[in-house]
Amino acid sequence: MNAQADLNTTVPVELIDEFLKRIPYVSEGITNVRLLDGAQRVMFDLRPGFENQRDLVASRISEIADKLCLNYRPGSSRVLVKREALPGSYRQDPHAELQQRGDIIAFGRGRYGFGPKLVRLIEFFEQRSREMAASFQADPYNFPALIGADVLDTCRYLKNFPASLNLVSHLREDHSVLQEFSQSVRWDGEQLAYDRNGASGVECLLSPSVCFHWYRWLRDVELKEPRAITALGKCFRYESSNLTGLERLWDFTMREIVFVGPAEYVLASRDRLVDLSARFLDELGMAYEISTATDPFFVDSYAVQAAYQQGFELKFELLAPLPYSGKKLAVGSINYHQDFFGRSFAIQAAGAPAHTGCLGFGYERLALAFLAQHGLDQKQWPAALDAAITASAAHDKA
Repeated sequence: MNAQADLNTTVPVELIDEFLKRIPYVSEGITNVRLLDGAQRVMFDLRPGFENQRDLVASRISEIADKLCLNYRPGSSRVLVKREALPGSYRQDPHAELQQRGDIIAFGRGRYGFGPKLVRLIEFFEQRSREMAASFQADPYNFPALIGADVLDTCRYLKNFPASLNLVSHLREDHSVLQEFSQSVRWDGEQLAYDRNGASGVECLLSPSVCFHWYRWLRDVELKEPRAITALGKCFRYESSNLTGLERLWDFTMREIVFVGPAEYVLASRDRLVDLSARFLDELGMAYEISTATDPFFVDSYAVQAAYQQGFELKFELLAPLPYSGKKLAVGSINYHQDFFGRSFAIQAAGAPAHTGCLGFGYERLALAFLAQHGLDQKQWPAALDAAITASAAHDKA
């Protein structure tokens, strides 16, 4: 069923992608969203069984536009570093060729497996990221994929990003529940069909970030000196129908470098991270920019939260253009949280709540952006990268 929503406000060009990413969360029945008439009208389809939601869905779409645009200030982003020249003439979407070659396989929505070519490419990213962390004398840590609901509640993640949460449950410790499940459970073609009354409450979630574990680790600690640590982990963020290709994955790999200490230490570290990140992307021979940005807060709190982040320049994004789509993909971010986590977890530094900051690289996104700009012919890649991957492959086969 085809329907439309007339907007009360015109969505600015800079917010169109953010606006369109939020619409799938309006209803499970919405599909095929299109923005028309100078960003003032949204056309959409409704799946069978959702026809009676037409007016409600249209109203919610208009409400999202209003809240997203509230207090928006055009031109509020600032570019810190920019390299505009693409490395070559490759302009194809690499997904099809990667699948044809057997370098990736789609296991399902937002879930991919990688073959040797991409694994070795990401290993190169990992090596350089570890070298970056070593320049800060960052100690290596390892954290679980599960994170306590209490931690995400303290971080306000539950309220600020509800759409991306992945709740973890299990069957209750009840023999009759287990017996009923084993006898009736089935895959219905789209999801697992079972009696949800037998599921437990939610104690843990799949972790959406790496650094939250570190702040919980430091709870009630008074630091004698600033701390820098680094950790590699899987992160999980649900993105509905926005889960398309390697651009947006349900689970992805992130290397973080995290700083905790007085404000001047964290800010100085952040400035160094901008320079080191630029050098890294220059070594990869990529077009990119590092600019101020905001997080995708829940729409009800977006205006206030985003304005605060933008006003104090708390988030820098590492954006790489994708030639095949004309869009820019965030392959990493550098974040300054002021003393929020210090206050939330009672972490002290120099007699006051500690300030925190972090750098995070999303390796799968970085791999996609690199291949989208350079192509899949390894001989066309930067010489140092080609040599490193060739040596890695030879070592594996020795």
